[in-house]
Amino acid sequence: MSEHEIIRNIISKYSYVNDDVYVDENKNMYKIDGFQLGYTFNFMDFYDIGWKSVVASISDILSRGGIPTFVLSSIGIRKEDVQKIEDIIKGIKDASDYYNASYIGGDLNSSKNGWIDVTVIGKAICYKKAENVKEGDRLIISNPIGYTSLVFLSYLNNWKISISNIEKNKIRHPIVNKRLSELFATYCDSIHYSTDISDGLVISLYNVIERSKKGIKMYSFPFPPYILGKIRKYELKEEDLLKYSGEEYETILVVDRTQAESILDFMNYLGFSPQIIGEIISNPTLEYNNQFIKKTGWDNFTGWF
Repeated sequence: MSEHEIIRNIISKYSYVNDDVYVDENKNMYKIDGFQLGYTFNFMDFYDIGWKSVVASISDILSRGGIPTFVLSSIGIRKEDVQKIEDIIKGIKDASDYYNASYIGGDLNSSKNGWIDVTVIGKAICYKKAENVKEGDRLIISNPIGYTSLVFLSYLNNWKISISNIEKNKIRHPIVNKRLSELFATYCDSIHYSTDISDGLVISLYNVIERSKKGIKMYSFPFPPYILGKIRKYELKEEDLLKYSGEEYETILVVDRTQAESILDFMNYLGFSPQIIGEIISNPTLEYNNQFIKKTGWDNFTGWF
């Protein structure tokens, strides 16, 4: 089974939460995320791993309308890498400090391959469930994407595709705009749902569809001219950017159509480069240019699909 099938068919039988985060009756938010230490590139160091592991969980807290408060880590590391553990902890601590969260420790284990999991506890200021999504709502993405896709495509092509520090930094030192909390606080009534897209744009859009029982009609995909120019140079297509995507910690907002332009203007003021990329429709499908788009992206058990 794929990762997504395991979550849907097994984990969901024992967990009553079908969302990116869990929010309790006191508006406390909980999120855990992690990865193998081998899922990194040679231009990354252990400090980058620590930083990125925190952002992977904090992105969900911020994107779901919360503010991170506490960070805990669980690390498995090879004995020969033990001397580098402080670099990981420094990355975790610096990322926690950047988002005004307190790093309160965690667990440490020996592991042949190495892994890291980070739990973030936060406070909800504007948490919305997918049942709030309405036909006609607009989808806004916080910033253009495609940078990490270019890194993955280059890796799969033996690094024959040139990548710059722009793309590398998106992978090794991702940053989520902290002013997301201002956006949620200001426009909470007009934001009907939200999610981060770290699992890939198409997978995230399908999450919206499956949770809301509604569909999405895409206007465009948020790839900047810089990225499109690069893939054309190497005879690649937008479909490749969609398939080989992920680890971009941007946010999709499902908003009231009457407030979409106002939200767009406010996001520009906050330092985002947002774009309206689609709208909610009744038929639970993902459509673009009168064609259906199938789910595609990365799965931790089956790989790219």
